[in-house]
Amino acid sequence: MKKNSFLIRFIDIGLILLFGFVIISDITVRSQFVLPGHEDTLSETDETRNILLFVEINEPNEFKITEIGTDVMYDEIDGLTRLEELLLFIRQEKLAENAEITAVLHSREEATMQQLVDVIDICDRIGIPRSINIPS
Repeated sequence: MKKNSFLIRFIDIGLILLFGFVIISDITVRSQFVLPGHEDTLSETDETRNILLFVEINEPNEFKITEIGTDVMYDEIDGLTRLEELLLFIRQEKLAENAEITAVLHSREEATMQQLVDVIDICDRIGIPRSINIPS
């Protein structure tokens, strides 16, 4: 009989603690994230397109840019200055077409981390949103 009463008390204490945690826990939603790419969230008047640019970082200061979806490929670019000029030109061209661009940065194994950081800085200066593609 004593074992059963101990088990019942243990269950009672466990339930009291459980209900106590449920009552004091904050279950309100503090923020809501709107994920890009959902057609439901776009208004019918918003006609801007989003274009992805795949920026491949190769050996010292060699870059290749490919427009994803249309497979428009720009010649291999030598130097950070030339890359910045080309990205600025592409951004202005796409803005004139009412399109936004996002850069997907892909660093090859032979490229240095400093090159990736330099390209990130260029994207930040120009105002191009970027994402880093990490090879598996």
